[in-house]
Amino acid sequence: MALLGGKKKQSKSNKISSATIITSCMEVTGNLKGTDTVHIDGKVTGDISVENTLVIGKTGVVIGDVKAKNAIINGELQGSIICDTLEVMQTGKLSKDVQAKNLIINGSVEGNIVGLEMITVMESGILKVSGLRSKIIKVNGVVEGKITATELLEIENKGSVKGEISVKNIKTAEGGKMIGSMSTYEAPKGRKK
Repeated sequence: MALLGGKKKQSKSNKISSATIITSCMEVTGNLKGTDTVHIDGKVTGDISVENTLVIGKTGVVIGDVKAKNAIINGELQGSIICDTLEVMQTGKLSKDVQAKNLIINGSVEGNIVGLEMITVMESGILKVSGLRSKIIKVNGVVEGKITATELLEIENKGSVKGEISVKNIKTAEGGKMIGSMSTYEAPKGRKK
């Protein structure tokens, strides 16, 4: 098949997906909306809505709210985010409200976090939260604030949890630390967990 001027047509099943890349030398002001992957290494001031994956690279900064199917944060997000899966890498910083089905946090997060299924705080993860809520929360990093685990809070050997803690079940490994007040979680009447 020739690269240019070839006569062979590409079938719909072999459709090549594309990504929008905002390089480190670019600065964009305004809202972005897309159906595929958006990778940001520059600066975006505005809201972003992506039907697929948003990647904020190490040099990337987003000042605005984000909606995406999946998000990987290596840089900085100064705004709220709603997505299915969120991974905050070791160099990632996030501030404001977070809502995702599943989260893996290895960076720094401040704000209010809701994980619909599970939140995993890795060894380098540092969370200073007004609220952290999920069915299952696994901590091997540092969490400080109001924590609610409707099923299980698991503090691993390098994990540290400090604050007002409400849990249904708790599991603490040798070396894991918990400081603060703890109460048993009970689902509000009329609602399931």
